[in-house]
Amino acid sequence: MSYGDGVKRGAAMCVCKGQTVFEGAVIGQVFTGDVQIFLDGPPRHFQYRRNAMVASRQVERKGVTDMRAQFSGYFDPTPDQLEALWGGHDSMIALDTNVLLGLYRMPAATREEVVELLTRLKDRLWVPYHVLLEFHRNRQQAMKAEFAAAKQLGKDARNAYDVFKATISNDRVRDRACWPQIAEKLAEIEKKAEELFKVTNSESGHYISPNAPDSVLSFVENLLEGRIGSRPGSQAIVDSAEELAAERFKAKIGPGYYDQEKAGDKYVFDGLIYDRQYGDYMVWRELIAHSRETKTKRVMFVTSDVKPDWWLDSRTFSGKRPQPELVMEMLREAAVECFWMYTLSDFIKNAGTFLRTKVTQRAISDARQAESGPRREAPAATPADARLRRVGNDDLRTVVAGQADDLISVGRHIGIGLARAQGKGVTGIVAIDPQAILTRGMALLDDLKSSVDLLSLFDEIGGLELYVILPKNQPELMAHALKTARSLAEGLDLQTVAPQVFVGHFLNAGRTEYTFSG
Repeated sequence: MSYGDGVKRGAAMCVCKGQTVFEGAVIGQVFTGDVQIFLDGPPRHFQYRRNAMVASRQVERKGVTDMRAQFSGYFDPTPDQLEALWGGHDSMIALDTNVLLGLYRMPAATREEVVELLTRLKDRLWVPYHVLLEFHRNRQQAMKAEFAAAKQLGKDARNAYDVFKATISNDRVRDRACWPQIAEKLAEIEKKAEELFKVTNSESGHYISPNAPDSVLSFVENLLEGRIGSRPGSQAIVDSAEELAAERFKAKIGPGYYDQEKAGDKYVFDGLIYDRQYGDYMVWRELIAHSRETKTKRVMFVTSDVKPDWWLDSRTFSGKRPQPELVMEMLREAAVECFWMYTLSDFIKNAGTFLRTKVTQRAISDARQAESGPRREAPAATPADARLRRVGNDDLRTVVAGQADDLISVGRHIGIGLARAQGKGVTGIVAIDPQAILTRGMALLDDLKSSVDLLSLFDEIGGLELYVILPKNQPELMAHALKTARSLAEGLDLQTVAPQVFVGHFLNAGRTEYTFSG
């Protein structure tokens, strides 16, 4: 029996002189003639001994004591291991919540391609119970958000064009000698703009409408029938797991310690109370337990969560590199022979290589775009947790309006404007969603370049300022955001402009006051 399954907190077992006396439910290991009392699982020193024994047996069985055996998390799987991981019918492929929610964030053509791939691998799939818990809690919000963003694209295109047209045809421009030529070009642009509006207005047709049948839900239901973990047996099991997660977070052991901003945001699901900050760990512990209980030898985990508590800031030949401690924990605790992780985009890309199946570059890029969405959509904020809701378009607009004289555009992740100072020329103002900074990282660079190009259409830019605003003061996240934003600024490779980067946070629940530092 795995520890904690269906056992009430504080239950004990006593074994004395060959007689076993049970008091409540039982956890533990029996040694006839001794007394062993375990509360909520084996004590930590026994757990350590068991881990050491497992590691020792692994070494003996493999007949190796070299560096790869002792520091396995820092080594890539061998080509043979990867071939077996992808091709072996006894390998398990586990999916995270964001992979399933990502199906809502993809256009129809890419969604069909991913559906076909997952269907092909159906017999090897498995998902933790907590993954489906969060999927059902958040799927409607994910669907609505993506459909609304697609609808908004047409409005944003029209608004941006109207601002451009108003800027280039104001009274000051009309007084210029070149106005007749400008007016002629504007007429040509107007025709192209109408074609653009037709395209952007049709974008929502590629996504699932909240008012239409939910094809993703039907697919997930059929795909994962009989391939889902079990609900925790009691509140005591959930509480015990969250207590252990809290201890891990203190030592910055992932996954999940980057979600501590969600601390105290509790919810009820099927009669059990959960704290959102521990969601990643609940998924992880369940994956380890299932791998151990089923004696699975090869495990692949696919997640679109790209925060540092899951991944190292480096890549391997097959994609992002998982945190070594997680790899070694899975090998140690579950006795698997090979464990590896992929983001959804890397999973699709590698499927083309190892499964000899056709994948399109568009599917890879769309999956990467889906990864930029939040790992788990938060429910609508109440006044009590207003400080914790993620930064949105209105917040970006607040920052741009506070720093710029002209508001140009506010999109999904970026808001832009122009600041004009007497004798100092024109400065481009760019406000960036911190969620995009923390999850997409350098993948945000193309969007940032497009924003700078758009600013250049309005005026000659003499300076550029990048602002990243967080919901509240979170020093560790702010430091990480500052580092990434500076890398993005360097990646712009501007010849005549030296970008300045500022990271700050809101000071009040209404998000009308904020502070920045460089």
